[in-house]
Amino acid sequence: MGKFVIVPVHPSNTFFLKFPNCLAYRNKLEFAANLKWALRNEPEPLTPELAREFTWEAATERFVAASAITRREAREREELGMSKVDERIAWFHRELGKGTRGDTIRKVLGGGPISNQVGWQNAREAEEQLNFDGEDQDDEDEDDHDREDADDEGLSGKFRRSTLVAAIRSTFANGAVPISGTWMDKS
Repeated sequence: MGKFVIVPVHPSNTFFLKFPNCLAYRNKLEFAANLKWALRNEPEPLTPELAREFTWEAATERFVAASAITRREAREREELGMSKVDERIAWFHRELGKGTRGDTIRKVLGGGPISNQVGWQNAREAEEQLNFDGEDQDDEDEDDHDREDADDEGLSGKFRRSTLVAAIRSTFANGAVPISGTWMDKS
């Protein structure tokens, strides 16, 4: 990469410490010494093995290795009821990210151009509709059923009736924030 990097000694930086151009510090004095050394020296070229560590392929391999669990760990999670919690968290994440509400959340969190997924999907479907004249009646019936299952903002009825939403409604109903006209409004 042709540069030095100066990072604090911290568990999140452990991966980078194996690189010769990574200079770690524990205090202000070490930081100043590393900075002075970096300004006076040229960085070493990375070996092909170390350069590979910065590729998407290597990052994906590390991600898969870190996320993999053994059968014993899976059985322990099942016995502790954690797999059910994981399923609920995944369901909540999927529901929260749907529709225009998901787009809004992505925009607020800095998603940039990718945050307008509903608009992109609608434009894509309109384009496909123009390009494809003969559509099966069965497909139309399934699409109508799917549209009825979700409200205007992309949240399913199941999510709107969930205990979580009921708890959020009761919290806001106690006067914290007005909810009239929002997805949490009962009417």
